[in-house]
Amino acid sequence: MLLHTLYKKNKLITGLLLSLLLTACSSSVTTVSSLLGARVKYDYAQNFKAMQKYNFNPAPDTIKNNPDYRFIQSVGATLAIENTMAAKKIRKERHILPDFWVNYYFVGDKGINIGQLNELYSYNLGLVWDDKYGNGEGIANTSHKFSAGTFIIDLVSPEGNRLIWRGSVPTSIERDKSEDKNRQLINKAVEVILDSFPPENFFKSLKDAVPE
Repeated sequence: MLLHTLYKKNKLITGLLLSLLLTACSSSVTTVSSLLGARVKYDYAQNFKAMQKYNFNPAPDTIKNNPDYRFIQSVGATLAIENTMAAKKIRKERHILPDFWVNYYFVGDKGINIGQLNELYSYNLGLVWDDKYGNGEGIANTSHKFSAGTFIIDLVSPEGNRLIWRGSVPTSIERDKSEDKNRQLINKAVEVILDSFPPENFFKSLKDAVPE
């Protein structure tokens, strides 16, 4: 009888511990769930390791006047990118042509598809964007729609306004949240998107594979 009682108590305690552990894990997942699934696409032939200087591309008027763009600026998107780039030892260049331009965009309630975004910045896509990623929802699939709350960073070659790298992540940034909370969220979004930048340099192996 005593052994049976002790067994039941141990089983109850074990169950409670497992329940608490699962609850804690669930809370952690909920906290970061909006920042999971960051997607990055880039031109494998680019020598990103050699790109050490950047600047923000002067945005066209259609972007400057966009309320979603002004909103994401107000919560510190520019500073978040600058801080992340600085941590990677990539410096902002104001006086000479940089190695690459940086554009960014925040998707509002209506969403935006890839074709519309590319047209806003008048990108030259080149052949590199002809392939697809992730269930066929790639850059070439111009009808694919970015959902509301997605933050996007584009890196662009100064030569011909050619898109060479794009990263995006869904966020929970919202206008009715406090400024401090949105700043925390944009800092995390930028950190997640740029985590793997610069990407592995395949430039040399690609170049060697081409016969003279």
